[in-house]
Amino acid sequence: MSESEIATYSQNDLYDFIEGATLLATGGGGPKDVARDFLKNSKVASVNTLSCLNVPDEMSIAYTAEIFAPSAIETKKDYTAALKSYEDLVSRMPGQLAGVLPAEVGAINGIVPAIIAGLTGSYLIADTQTDRSISQMDMGLFQNMVPYSYLNMLDDDGNVICQKSYPAGDMDAMVVEKDVAAAMDAHPELKGVGGFATYPMTGKDLKGYYSQSLLLPDTFDYARRIGACMKEADFESRIFSIVKEWLGSRYTPYRMFKGYLVNAKQIAENQDYGVADFISSDPLSNMGARVYYSNENMIAYYTLWVLVQTVPTPIEIAPMAIGPDAICYLLTSARYGQGYSFTNEAFTQDYGDPDFFRTNEIEFLGIPEPTLRRPDVIAAFKREITATMGAFGKTYQGTYIPIEQLQQGRIAIDIPKTTGSTRDKSSCLTLSGPHPEAVIRYTADGREPDENSPVYERPLPMEDLGGRILKAKPFHSNGLPGTTASIALPKE
Repeated sequence: MSESEIATYSQNDLYDFIEGATLLATGGGGPKDVARDFLKNSKVASVNTLSCLNVPDEMSIAYTAEIFAPSAIETKKDYTAALKSYEDLVSRMPGQLAGVLPAEVGAINGIVPAIIAGLTGSYLIADTQTDRSISQMDMGLFQNMVPYSYLNMLDDDGNVICQKSYPAGDMDAMVVEKDVAAAMDAHPELKGVGGFATYPMTGKDLKGYYSQSLLLPDTFDYARRIGACMKEADFESRIFSIVKEWLGSRYTPYRMFKGYLVNAKQIAENQDYGVADFISSDPLSNMGARVYYSNENMIAYYTLWVLVQTVPTPIEIAPMAIGPDAICYLLTSARYGQGYSFTNEAFTQDYGDPDFFRTNEIEFLGIPEPTLRRPDVIAAFKREITATMGAFGKTYQGTYIPIEQLQQGRIAIDIPKTTGSTRDKSSCLTLSGPHPEAVIRYTADGREPDENSPVYERPLPMEDLGGRILKAKPFHSNGLPGTTASIALPKE
């Protein structure tokens, strides 16, 4: 290896990575503050990184990760088990170079491999399977493509939790996930947090997987660059530039919503289930947003705040974005004089300060994830989204819809606020679209609008819509219809 092939991250670079990874993963991959504590306590000052193309063929490499529920890792802040599992698995013959392979870009699931590399004098592999956290510990991305051969799980003291060999050539990665989960269940003393190492391989193996497009280049630096933007006065525009560059010309990030937290509720499970409601920061709008989340498994809805028996209540209109596309939070009123990213956990009293987010404006960013639009990954997200919504008595029966289809040509439904009151009997519902030349047609009986449906020309009196299902759709000059917006309005 030449010096030009090695990139050295300073401790500040690693802190920047945590900030950027938190924005991209929004809950998946672990809480940011815990990741920062890990890095600080480790005293790792720098880490040498290599791209897959530059690793020596004989390098000994292993995948390392933590498995945890966010509420559990807040209690048990330790990465020692992953460190010991890695050291016990990777061959360190005299002169043997070693590398640590992270699975994903997430605050803890990214920084733990970096810490292990720093503490052991190994190289951090800068290319990962995905540029953000996804469900099920990411092993499924190597599904049926990479033999895993061995699982090594030790506790913080080096005691064996699970050591298991697998048949040569076995590539059913979900078996490893099940073995990890079973080991966690068998050891309640771990309190829901465990580290492990698996996928022992050589540098030659890794380059082969890279050539099959199983790893994305420069993912760590992508997150680091985003995190570094947070220190600049124009951090938001800088972040968008980096994301656009990363996505390429076919895709774009979206500014989806700006507003304040109203309330949040969380149910502690293996993966904590949560729901949070927001109100628009536009003082004349009753638009809102609702997010159902379980770590990185998220679905966001546009909502409309209406009075139900005199109580302001958010009514879901239509999906804003659905995982695996990334739904990211950015604090636009700068904290500590700079930008600030955070996870879903920050909305709850146990792990954050909800009152802070009730008085400081949040922006929702939506980032397309075309590399994750695989049937198996989409199915995993939908499964978790369904379970999360089910925990709050809701159902999701729709399919995955790419974010660009949800955002482009979207009709906004609103009930503008009247002076001195949230809504009165004379209030009206308004419809608006991004294309002035498009004709908006609507129905109030639940049927899908077509070319024969009434044309929206003026605000619709709310007193005529109570208890009805309103649907609206734009029809463009080329005759093609846009996306339907729908809302079931409550009775007075």
